Amino acid sequence: MKQVSSKQALRNRIAAKKNTFSETEFRVFSSEVISMLELTSLFQDATCILSYYSILGEVETHDFIDKYHEDKCFILPVVRGNELALKKFTSPEEMIKSSFGIFEPTGDDFVDFDRIDLVLVPGVAFDRELHRLGRGKGFYDRLLPLIQAPKIGVCFDFQLFDHIPYDKHDVKMNMIVSQNEIVIG
Repeated sequence: MKQVSSKQALRNRIAAKKNTFSETEFRVFSSEVISMLELTSLFQDATCILSYYSILGEVETHDFIDKYHEDKCFILPVVRGNELALKKFTSPEEMIKSSFGIFEPTGDDFVDFDRIDLVLVPGVAFDRELHRLGRGKGFYDRLLPLIQAPKIGVCFDFQLFDHIPYDKHDVKMNMIVSQNEIVIG
């Protein structure tokens, strides 16, 4: 696939592509991604996972977290100004809707980053060189360097490219999981 010239052009291209799919199609695609993720030893061996609580157009994580939260600890990000704080997921009933329209856990901040043994990272696009393109606010670019655990980018097939634009400060993933592909670094 030809290199996309700019990050914003790629964001616009992916946004347009997402508009061609229904909510039902996203659920099917998400199920396929999660099935691939469940095959990885990184997931199988993890006990404390930093994940995200998905919004429409992202790989859906609500059912996944509900399925495993009794056996694995899930930590979710909470937007605080220009930073992400972390909180432990306890149950869907304990989630509140933020000003961004994202459901976030309540309770005390989670600060024991060393306890996290896997990070699931959403993104606008990824490439087979393990680069990630986010939404452009830099939330994950500031958070991910603080966590030593392996990072898995999760995406739909149409979000995975041979090469995407990236900057030196962009944190590379250790693995990318899409509907039909697992890319390992």
